[in-house]
Amino acid sequence: MEFRNREGNEEYAFSLPRRNRAPGTSAFVRAKDEASKIEYCLRSILPVFDEIHVIDNGSRDDTREIVRSLRRSGGAGAKIRLHSYPFALGRFGPDHDGTPADSLHSLVYFTNWALSRCTRRFACKWDADMVLAGGQRGAFAGLIAGRDGGWPAAWSLAGQTVYRTRDGSFLAPRGEVNREVRIAPCDYRVRFHKREHWEQLVRPRWLRTQHFAPVCFYELKFLDEEEFDHWSTMDFPSPRKRREWAMFQRLRQGRAGGAALRLPSTFLEDQIDSSASRESGGGSPSRHPARKRTLSRRMPRFLGIGATRAGTSWVAAQLSRHPQIRMDRKEIHFFDRKLGTPAPSGSARDRIDRLRYLARVVHPGGGGRIRGEITPAYAILEPAVVRRVAEWMPDARLIFMMRDPIERAWSQARNGFPRWRGKPLESVGRDELISYFDSGPVRRRSDYATCLRAWFGHFPREHFFFGFLDEIRERPADLMRDLLGFLEARVVVAEAKSLEKPVNAAVPVPMPGWVRDHLEREYAFDADEVSELIGRTVPWSR
Repeated sequence: MEFRNREGNEEYAFSLPRRNRAPGTSAFVRAKDEASKIEYCLRSILPVFDEIHVIDNGSRDDTREIVRSLRRSGGAGAKIRLHSYPFALGRFGPDHDGTPADSLHSLVYFTNWALSRCTRRFACKWDADMVLAGGQRGAFAGLIAGRDGGWPAAWSLAGQTVYRTRDGSFLAPRGEVNREVRIAPCDYRVRFHKREHWEQLVRPRWLRTQHFAPVCFYELKFLDEEEFDHWSTMDFPSPRKRREWAMFQRLRQGRAGGAALRLPSTFLEDQIDSSASRESGGGSPSRHPARKRTLSRRMPRFLGIGATRAGTSWVAAQLSRHPQIRMDRKEIHFFDRKLGTPAPSGSARDRIDRLRYLARVVHPGGGGRIRGEITPAYAILEPAVVRRVAEWMPDARLIFMMRDPIERAWSQARNGFPRWRGKPLESVGRDELISYFDSGPVRRRSDYATCLRAWFGHFPREHFFFGFLDEIRERPADLMRDLLGFLEARVVVAEAKSLEKPVNAAVPVPMPGWVRDHLEREYAFDADEVSELIGRTVPWSR
C-alpha cells in the first residue's frame, strides 16, 4: 500500500507490505530529546526483539550519539537501526487535529512511516520513555518468540507509570496502570489512522486481540523535565492523561502522601541487570517408563491435519478401505475440543489424557497395523497443543491437503450454513456472509503458511505429505499411490469408478462476484510463500 505526502517529498514516500515474511518481531521507537531515558529503554529491550528501529525526530541533545554508541557496542547492539525523520510533528490535541493525515508533519504519517521500516512478521510500537520490567523479561521474550508459530493476533501490554524525583528516588502511583495495543502483524491492513487528538492503531475485524496480563513495562516521567510539552493543550481529553497531569503536579510540589509507592534508588539499573526468569521444564519423570513406551506404540502412525473442505473426506474414504490401514472414523476432534489445557508432560493427568485419546482412536477388533485419524481442524491448533501432539507421537506422518484458499472458504460456507446453521446459503445476507468469512476460525483455515509454520516448529518437513484437491479431480490414482507409499502401506489403489466418486461434496452454488472481490482482497495470502514452504508450486499460484 503506497503512501504519498502532500508536500511532495518523494524521499519520505513509503509503502506498507501486504505481509512481512521474515520471522520475528520488530520494535520501532520514536526519540526526540530523550538522552536521559533512551539508553535504559534500549538496553531493556535489546535481548527481546529481533530488530529495533530508532527514529530520531530532530533531537537537539545527545540522543543520536547514545544510540550510535549502543550500536557500536557489539552483540545485541547490532539489532539497532537508526533513522532520521527531521520534520516537526503536530503535537497531541488541537495541533494534531489541524494537521492533515497525509502531511509530513502528521503523527499518523510519521507512525506509519516508522512502521514501514520494520521488516519482521510482527511489529511493536515502543516508546523511548518505556523500560521493559526486568522481572517480566523472560515471560515477555516467550510471548515474542511464540508469535512466529502462533496465529496472527494483536497484543495489548500493561505499563505502570514511574516518576523520578529531583533527588533521584522513584515513585510508583498506586493503580496508575495503563493498557494499550502495541504488538500487531506487520501488514498494511494493520496501520495507524487519524483520531481526534491522537493517532490510533486500527485492525481488521478478523484479527484477535489478546492481552499480556502482567505489567511488563514502566513508563518513565522525570519531575525535573517537561513531560507534557508534546501536548498542545492542558485541557486533556482523556481521564488517564488528566490523572497523570494531576499526579505530576502533586509530586513536583512534594505532596505524594500515600498515593505513591517509593521504589529503590537503583530501580532503573535493576530493570536492566535483572536476569530473565527461567521456567522449569515442567512435569516429573515418568514412574512407569515401560507403560509410557506401550502407550507410544499404540498411538496413531499418521494424522490428517487439514485443510477443511480440501478433499480430506475423500482421502479418509480411500484409506479406510485399505486392508493395512486402521482408521475407524473421521474427525475425532480430540486435540481441538476434548484435550483442554495440556497437562505437564509426564504427569499423571498427561497419561490419563493419552488413555482418553487412545480410547477414541484404537478399538479392540479389526483393522490393519497402520493406525491413523483425520481431523482437518487440527491444522489450526495452537502451538502448545501441536507441541503436545509431537510429544505423544514424534514419528507421526502428517497429511495436509490444500485447495485455492478462496474456493476453500466458499466451500466451507456452502457446506456450513445448511448443515450447522439450518439455512440455505442463498438466504444468507451480505453482512452475515462477510462476518462469517472474516471470522478467525474460517480465515485461519485458508492461511496455509501460518498453519504449516506452527507444525514445522515441532515436526521435520519430511514427515509431511502435501496434496491438492486439484490432484483428486485430475489424477486420483497417482495421488493415492504417492500417499500410500508415504504411509509405507502396500500400494492397493481402488478402481477408477470408486476414485472418481465425490465424498462429502457441498451443494454447488455459484460464487457471487462481490464475494470473490471481498475474498481476493481480504484473503491475500502469499501463494509463493506456501510454495517455498512445501517445495512445490501450488496450483492457485498466479
